[in-house]
Amino acid sequence: MNRHILGISGSPIKNSNTDRMVNAVLQAGGLGYDFIKLSDIHVRGCIGCLKCAKDNVCKQNDDFLKPAPKVRNAGAFVIGAYTPYGSVDSFTKSFLERLFSLRHRFGLNRGKPAVVITTGIGQGRPGLHEANEQVTGALEREGMQVIGRLTVFGNPPCLSCGYGDTCPMSSLPVVFQGDVTTTPDKFMRAEDQSDVWEQAQELGRRIGTMLRNGSSTES
Repeated sequence: MNRHILGISGSPIKNSNTDRMVNAVLQAGGLGYDFIKLSDIHVRGCIGCLKCAKDNVCKQNDDFLKPAPKVRNAGAFVIGAYTPYGSVDSFTKSFLERLFSLRHRFGLNRGKPAVVITTGIGQGRPGLHEANEQVTGALEREGMQVIGRLTVFGNPPCLSCGYGDTCPMSSLPVVFQGDVTTTPDKFMRAEDQSDVWEQAQELGRRIGTMLRNGSSTES
C-alpha cells in the first residue's frame, strides 16, 4: 500500500476550518501527503460518457487531469466538504463523481482508508450530518474503508461580508438566536473545537499506522 495520504477540501474560503481540519489529519499521519483545494482548480461533474471504461482514465478535458495521478496513487484519503444550502458543496460533489473513472470495472481505490469531514455553520442547521452521510456513501461505493467521520462548525459568511449587521437576509439572527452583531467572539476556529480536533489527530495517527503496516486494517 502506498504510504502517501491525499487531502481534499471543498471549501472555497482561504485557510478555512475545513482546510485546517483536513490538514490536521494529514499532518498527524506522520507520512508524505498532498493537499488539494478544489476551488483552486476546475473540475466538472461526471458526464456519463463511459470513455473511462477501457483504461480508467477520464477523458474530460479539465483540471481533474492534474490530481488524477495523485488520487490513483494515494494510500489513503481525507475528504473535507462544507454544506451550503443544506447539502454537499458543488466542488466536493463534482470531485466525488469523477472518482467513477477509477472505480469502473477495476475499483482502483478499493480497500483504501478514508476520513470524512463536513463543516456547517451552526448547531441544528440542516445538512451537516446529511452531507457526512453523502460523502461517506460515495467513498464506500468506491470500495474505500471509511475509518472516521467528523463534523465541524464553521462560520456564516455574514460575519465577513461587511453587511451582516444590517442585511435583512442575514443568517446571523438564526445562527445566534437573534443577535446580529459581527463581533470577534462569534468566529469559531477549528482548533478551538477541542474534542473534534483531538479526534482528527487520532484519526491521522491511525491512518499513518495502517499505511506503515501495509494493510487496510490495523494490526
